[in-house]
Amino acid sequence: MQTRTYQNIRRLHRIVAILIKYGFGGLVKELKLFPFVSAFERLLFFRKAKKELSIPERIRLVLEELGPIFIKLGQVASTRADLLPPDWVEELKKLQDAVPPFPFEKVKEVVVHGLKSPLHAKFKTFEEKPCASASIAQVHYATLPDGQEVAVKVKRPGIDRIIESDISVMHTIAHLLDRYVPQAKRYRSMEVVEEFARVIHKEQDFTVEGSHATRFAKMFEGDATVKIPKVFWDYTTSEVLTLERIYGTPLDETEKIKAQGLDVKSIAENGIRAFFKQVFEYGFFHADLHPGNIFASPDGTIIYLDFGIMGRLDESVRKYLASLLFHLIRQDYYSMARIHREMGLVGKEVDIQEFEDALREITEPVFGRTLEQINISELIMKLIRTARRFQMRLQPNLLLLQKSMVIIEGVGRQIYPDVNMWEVAKPLIYKWMLKEKASPKRMYEKGKGRVENFVEMATDVPYQVHSVLSKTLSEELKIGFVHHKLEVLSDEIAGLGRRIAAGMIIAALIIGSSFIAMVNKGGAVLWGIPALSWVGFVIAAVLGFRLVSSKK
Repeated sequence: MQTRTYQNIRRLHRIVAILIKYGFGGLVKELKLFPFVSAFERLLFFRKAKKELSIPERIRLVLEELGPIFIKLGQVASTRADLLPPDWVEELKKLQDAVPPFPFEKVKEVVVHGLKSPLHAKFKTFEEKPCASASIAQVHYATLPDGQEVAVKVKRPGIDRIIESDISVMHTIAHLLDRYVPQAKRYRSMEVVEEFARVIHKEQDFTVEGSHATRFAKMFEGDATVKIPKVFWDYTTSEVLTLERIYGTPLDETEKIKAQGLDVKSIAENGIRAFFKQVFEYGFFHADLHPGNIFASPDGTIIYLDFGIMGRLDESVRKYLASLLFHLIRQDYYSMARIHREMGLVGKEVDIQEFEDALREITEPVFGRTLEQINISELIMKLIRTARRFQMRLQPNLLLLQKSMVIIEGVGRQIYPDVNMWEVAKPLIYKWMLKEKASPKRMYEKGKGRVENFVEMATDVPYQVHSVLSKTLSEELKIGFVHHKLEVLSDEIAGLGRRIAAGMIIAALIIGSSFIAMVNKGGAVLWGIPALSWVGFVIAAVLGFRLVSSKK
């Protein structure tokens, strides 16, 4: 514990020095952090403070100098357009996750420790030079004993300790910002740090990423337009991830793709379809879609890589999103505004007409244009600014989705500027809406749920009636009434016994018929239910109708 505290203090000292270096001495003073640097260091850094740059530029340089974990924080923050001003978001998007590789000797140690076997026993070949290097891991090409070409992702040694230390320091700084800098509260720094911690902790375990890749492969099973690399689980641990090596060209390298004679229009449209399929059919989407993670194979198939950051949308959010896009395509702005209120994203105090007008002003100019003419990222930024004005509550996964849509737009524009994202998405959205409302499976599930609830209620009736009778007989049941029309009370009590008895008979019929339906092994069946059960249900329905309609 003492060692960790000492490390955190050293790290905090380093952060304070860099903040002063880039002209944030005033912030350091407000946060009461001056004791962490000497007077000489303050003087030295204040002299060379780079105040000629904008604040977002200096923040980006601070994060770059602090290293890979803070770079990752900046990347996560760049997705929170609901919290940060547009110029901050644009600057943080420039952060590159390119980190110097660690030595091959360390790579061997991690692989041997993870796979519990010497490198030469597991791999026929293993390239010493990494093909990619990032904040948490680096990737090496290798060959398995059977000749299968693979890409091996190896975790950086000691990165878990560095991550925990840096997150601890981030929490400290976020707490100080909230406490001493009132204007920083609107950026919800603690929320950003918490979200970053969730994201990076998931990325630390490579078996989680492997399971994401496997799930993705099942989602696109039988789809010839999308390829997901196979996971080799015998060569995968929490520190090592081994995937099938797939050859392709990054989607942002348009000239190379065209030089291969590929149909760029089909690639762009297939990419959009694949994205909306993830969102609406499965509610599970790739949330780190920078061009280095999407490739085009030599036959035009789209290849997805790096499944560390995934977005999830539950059924209610998917329904909201599909309804929103459905009404957007139909240019029904009132319904768009109403959906936001129904979902609780805007308060009941918001003027629905004003909100409708705001949505109309933003989205109406979009229709009938191609991607070359539409800047979807700008459109989304306007929607987010509108959300701020109406104090709309945005879910982190929806923000991840918006970020992914912006990237899809950028890649689509590069490959084939004339592709119209809305035209490609429209049939998929209509199909999902129709499936959601009229699917036999959905109707069956709803009907089944209602029947189960009815049977459960019916099984409770005898116990409830028994409880009432027991309390009545033991004189524990107390009935409060007003002495009004006392002469009819005896008639009501006389009828009560008959109604209770009838209720118990109905409940017994329903329960008995349900048991027959569950254990029936033969005999006549009507609509999947035994005929004998139907007899019991019909008699129960007739008795129930008479019981409800009778006055006594």
